[in-house]
Amino acid sequence: MKTTKEDRKADKSLDLTGLSCPVPIVMTSETVKRMKEGEVLKVVATDPGYERDLISWARQTGNEIVSVEREGDKTVAYIRKRSETSEPSLIYWIKFHALGVKLHLRLFLIKLNPFRRKPDHFITFVAISEGTRAEKFLNGRFGEVLIPIPDEIDPRCGVVLALRGREKALEVYELLRREGFGVEAVYRKEGRGYVKIYP
Repeated sequence: MKTTKEDRKADKSLDLTGLSCPVPIVMTSETVKRMKEGEVLKVVATDPGYERDLISWARQTGNEIVSVEREGDKTVAYIRKRSETSEPSLIYWIKFHALGVKLHLRLFLIKLNPFRRKPDHFITFVAISEGTRAEKFLNGRFGEVLIPIPDEIDPRCGVVLALRGREKALEVYELLRREGFGVEAVYRKEGRGYVKIYP
């Protein structure tokens, strides 16, 4: 993305180094919400998933990413406030945090239950919102469960649909893809690691 010096003139700056998902994107959203149309926010973040979260947030809200670059372990982004935007409310972010707590608790209970067969296949998504939409759409009919993404697959903030069996996982992946959900890949658990099996 080619930008001029003028494009990168920031009206405000936000240093989010050391903060982990979802705090950086929440603080970005809340800051942009209070800015005037046309103003530019410079953000510096170290969370490895910040760029992906920022792209998803900009697509949902209508704000413009002027530029985003890596500088060592930091992501430096310039974001322009647009007039026709729809930033999520603080209530949305509170619910977002509550979802994270719920999913981690769900994962803990799955690991704790000795009578439950553990999932061995996992479907990843381009954004957390796509995973939560998929969970509502499927409504448990394939025995799927939405849990936090294992660090071995991706250390960034995210979710996966966990299922039992290769054929079922591929069937669900294709169904979601046909229905327009932002699915990424299917992984199989092997020992302590995970192997991408599709596509």
